[in-house]
Amino acid sequence: MEVHLRPLTMSDLPRVLEWSQDEAFCLANGWPVGLPAEQLQDWFVRLLNNPPADLVRKGIVITTPEQPEGYLVGFVDLREVNLLEKRARLRIAIGDESHRGQGVGYAAGLQMLEHAFRELGLERITAEVHSSNNRMLGLLEKLGFKREGVLRQHETRQGIKEDVHLFGMLREEFESASSTLRLETSSPQA
Repeated sequence: MEVHLRPLTMSDLPRVLEWSQDEAFCLANGWPVGLPAEQLQDWFVRLLNNPPADLVRKGIVITTPEQPEGYLVGFVDLREVNLLEKRARLRIAIGDESHRGQGVGYAAGLQMLEHAFRELGLERITAEVHSSNNRMLGLLEKLGFKREGVLRQHETRQGIKEDVHLFGMLREEFESASSTLRLETSSPQA
């Protein structure tokens, strides 16, 4: 199995509609649960036709010998891209439940960090994660992010006030760890 990033296309809409029916996915990504398909389709079309200037969103595609053309399993974002301050916020979403916890988010995150630091010339990437999202908390640490703080009882999710953990990574931290990170992605689990 190989993980690649590519731009999203209209042909990805059916997969996105599938993910919108997954309550765990919606909660983890701040999507309203049970959003009507028409509303989601309108949002997706607007996103493709007129993406925000401060957003880089790539689809996460898995290729296998059985499916060499690949199939979409999620997306990874750089949000709030600020080229003047050379910073952005990372977000990874695995919509295909069978690929959660399989190293796909790690491989996609690493590729997006390479893009952010090496191609866009960013110097700092941040991430925010709810305390209940244990997978993402672990993933960010595995990618080399440093915990920078906690916004206590910051957001209400399912009627419960939840902490939001703040993470950050500087370009020099990525550069010093990137050879180790690349070796890990060549493992069979990537």
